[in-house]
Amino acid sequence: MELIEVDGGRISHRMRGSGPPLVLLATLQGSWMRQVSALSKDFTVLTYDMRGFGDSPSETGFPTNAQHADDLAAVLDHLGIAEAAVVGMSHGGLVAQHFAAKHAERLTGLGLIATFAAAHGPTSLLLRMLNGFLERGDLPGFWEVLKSMLFSAAGAPTLLRRETALRQAMFDQYDVAALSSIYTQAIEHDSSTWFGGVTCPTLVVGGAEDILFPPVLTERLAALVPGARLELLPAAHIPPVEAPLVFNELVTEVFGR
Repeated sequence: MELIEVDGGRISHRMRGSGPPLVLLATLQGSWMRQVSALSKDFTVLTYDMRGFGDSPSETGFPTNAQHADDLAAVLDHLGIAEAAVVGMSHGGLVAQHFAAKHAERLTGLGLIATFAAAHGPTSLLLRMLNGFLERGDLPGFWEVLKSMLFSAAGAPTLLRRETALRQAMFDQYDVAALSSIYTQAIEHDSSTWFGGVTCPTLVVGGAEDILFPPVLTERLAALVPGARLELLPAAHIPPVEAPLVFNELVTEVFGR
């Protein structure tokens, strides 16, 4: 994978397919294992590891989410992409909100997946509980709790069968410091006062059975963008993994040309 130089480090990325540019944004690009092949038939799909994570080294520690948004702008500049649809999942959804606020002119579309504008009471408690495992350096305990939130009851057998592959793609590359950066910023995140004014086509997707970021948060986030399309899929915290066919069809319908 080619490394792109940005302020404070380098970004490992991959581009596949042809068509209008589509950025699939998550902390680690392996999170989109069930999207890239399907969506690259209709889009030029860009995935990358955020700076400080995976194969993207950072020289200045873990960036803020606003800095991650600037990294994306720098990556697009390097690749000669003037504008793109950006679809961010979970942590990537928080970064996508910052990108929309700072670089709105570069968006042809915005997707916010399994994310939120501001955590409500139960979500704040769960995030703080997970962060407590990190403060104690207990990664095994963190994973055991987190994995119970990833899939719905119907999808749990799939999680158990594919747990090793999921861990490798979505968890094993993290250490305590990396996860602490993500969860500390998630606890503090509140875009309800500054996120809005988005005029491009916007898709907001949540899991109907998401315990961590429940539907009420998905609905509140969608309400900040007039005209946003809101979809609750039969899934828990990672709809693109648990309900990939429906999710991929939504992305193609909303952002395809």
